[in-house]
Amino acid sequence: MRDLWGNPVVRRGEYFVFHDESIPNKRWLLIGLSFVKKVDIDHVRAALRTAREKEGGYSGEIHFSKLPKSFDGAYGAKARVARRWMQAFENGLAESLNFSCLAVDRHSPAYEHRRFTREFHAYNRFTAMALKAGIAWHIHPEDFDQLNMEFVSDVKDRTTRPDRGLIDNFEDYLPYRAELDSFLAQLSGRYFPAVKLTMQLQDSAEEDLLQFTDLILGAIQMALVAASSRPVKRKLGEFVPGFYRDLQQPPWGQRYGLHRRFNLWRFPDEEGRPSNHVPLNLQIDTDQIPLF
Repeated sequence: MRDLWGNPVVRRGEYFVFHDESIPNKRWLLIGLSFVKKVDIDHVRAALRTAREKEGGYSGEIHFSKLPKSFDGAYGAKARVARRWMQAFENGLAESLNFSCLAVDRHSPAYEHRRFTREFHAYNRFTAMALKAGIAWHIHPEDFDQLNMEFVSDVKDRTTRPDRGLIDNFEDYLPYRAELDSFLAQLSGRYFPAVKLTMQLQDSAEEDLLQFTDLILGAIQMALVAASSRPVKRKLGEFVPGFYRDLQQPPWGQRYGLHRRFNLWRFPDEEGRPSNHVPLNLQIDTDQIPLF
């Protein structure tokens, strides 16, 4: 792009990316990323805060694994805030907050176990893969030349794990890999913005967007493996098949308008490729056949 005098114009984008991961069983590793433009961050935080205010100003941390069994009563305020957040996403928040989940299928015959001799090798590499795919899918239409990203992860996850020695150099690896992936894409002649990524570790109790990322990733986990019988978790998981079915429709036929705003994909499939077929196991009601 050039200005009126023929000089090149560099289009720069600024984004926050909020990160969480989940390992529900031996088969799946889930990487969840919430993408928010820097100019939209106050609006998104205000929307999440409004949901809290509607539940009496509930201020506790929203963590999917610690949700109560019921939406009722004073103790159910946490669950009701979580439900309001999911409803906000389907009712328009997705216009300002895009979510992407990579479901790594470690039982796929094409999964290269020998390549990942230590757990953190797989964790780091697939987080970088999820980030690259998220940029290509959610941010590509903006046609940026340069992309400055603040990548925010939960400091508690990174400092309290008993296997900390097995998960890091995450903070060093991810910025390096994000910049390398963008360079290699450009070198091959494909469109991809030049990426500059900085890492930020933050206490999730102090950041609603980390909590939201945990929530929607937990709902995806529920829809994927259906491992909990808790009514609250199952109800929140029921949002996901609707989002997922929306992805199978052309943009003009979508109910929630989630084209390029929500993505759930699997890697590797049986042929070693990315796939949009994700086998969800949560049944919505007794009259519905199992999903996929």
